[in-house]
Amino acid sequence: MKSREAVLEALKEGKNLISSITGLQYTLINNILHTRHSERSDWNQSELSFYNPPSWLNLKIIEEV
Repeated sequence: MKSREAVLEALKEGKNLISSITGLQYTLINNILHTRHSERSDWNQSELSFYNPPSWLNLKIIEEV
């Protein structure tokens, strides 16, 4: 994604994001960032803050089929 703001806006819109490098998925649950490793695992609270550009540059929105 192009910016931290774009990431936060997508999450606020209810989009799920995925890292093209780590495969981690990101979502907001009760306005708290959560991650998971795959579709089968549970969501866990994340401490990632997206302040460092590499943390958002490799994220993309998971397209629903």
